[in-house]
Amino acid sequence: MAENRDTARDLETIVDPAKIQMILSKHLAGKYLFIKEKDPPEEAMLSEVNADNTIAIKTAAEFTEGQHVLLFRVMGRYIQLACEVLVAGNENTRSVLQVKTTSIAKTDRQFIRVPIADNAYISNVRASKHYIDASLNSIPTSVKVTFSMYEQKLKENGDFVKIEVFKRDPILDVVRKTGKSLLIRNTADPKCYRAESDFFVDLVAVLREQVKHRMLEYKQLRIVSDIIVPINYITHDETKIPLGYIQVQSRTQNFDDIKLLELQQMAFEIVDKIRDANTVYIKEKQRISNLSRGGLKVEITNPDLKNYLARQTGFTFDLFFRMQAPITLYGSIRSATTDADGKLLLGIQITGNSAREGEMKRFKDNVMALESELATKQKRTDQILGKKSS
Repeated sequence: MAENRDTARDLETIVDPAKIQMILSKHLAGKYLFIKEKDPPEEAMLSEVNADNTIAIKTAAEFTEGQHVLLFRVMGRYIQLACEVLVAGNENTRSVLQVKTTSIAKTDRQFIRVPIADNAYISNVRASKHYIDASLNSIPTSVKVTFSMYEQKLKENGDFVKIEVFKRDPILDVVRKTGKSLLIRNTADPKCYRAESDFFVDLVAVLREQVKHRMLEYKQLRIVSDIIVPINYITHDETKIPLGYIQVQSRTQNFDDIKLLELQQMAFEIVDKIRDANTVYIKEKQRISNLSRGGLKVEITNPDLKNYLARQTGFTFDLFFRMQAPITLYGSIRSATTDADGKLLLGIQITGNSAREGEMKRFKDNVMALESELATKQKRTDQILGKKSS
């Protein structure tokens, strides 16, 4: 099993083709990498490296020609490849990518690892069940069902209603990329096509000379007002993925800020419902082999967790120290390997915690106490060995 993604490292970017070639051929050829912007990231086997820094990969992920893709792996340090797809393969054929740049993490581990016996464990793990990725190549059924349910609700009060995943369209492309909403209060008023603030899409800037044509289309359809609100899915590692949009058009009323806020609130509700349906919750205790002030290494034995976390970007869990209330943390997976016994060994960096006051202080206080205990044991061992040698 290969390692996983890194979300917060200071990276040094390499553009020199000769140096990129050395990294590809000596360190990455024949190894598994992971594809960013997927939750969890998919694997890609780097099966061929060419002299012009094009690579061939075998993966189940779907690409389109010209698409920009980030591949990554952790080998002591985090390595990332920025690529462009030249030939899009499928699960039975290889994709060919041009590596544009390579980035390597500057930082190394900075905290002492403390071995753990039975002092602590993790439980109440919350993680994603299915892939939800920025390319929208694979849409879980739960997403489609939720969209349909809320669309039916809105149709009771609107003339035209759509809740869909993003499709190719000049206006929708801007909504997806910027995360901004579109509000046209009065389709017959040219002034309403300009953004009232930076929080809105400016249709004049998007359509330019096509604004008059758009106004004519609205007139022919007898649409007097139009709203489009993005639905941005938030993964367990707080990555924002533009998933879809809500569009409501009316023939009878001019929409206002209140209607916009109502739809934005609905978008939040949709995301919450999708996250609930896409989250697995497992209470079984999982052993911690060691921890530090910055993270921990855990042994995953639960079959479902091994399946969900093997290529996960990160997950939320409760950390229990002996005789204490749980500490809720979010961990980014930095490495993932399977040992000879079939246990999934995860190296986790702590990148978030709950809003409860003092959570991180309590965690660090416990770790510092364990560090002190370890140092005392080591000192005693050194003293005993010193006496024996004398």
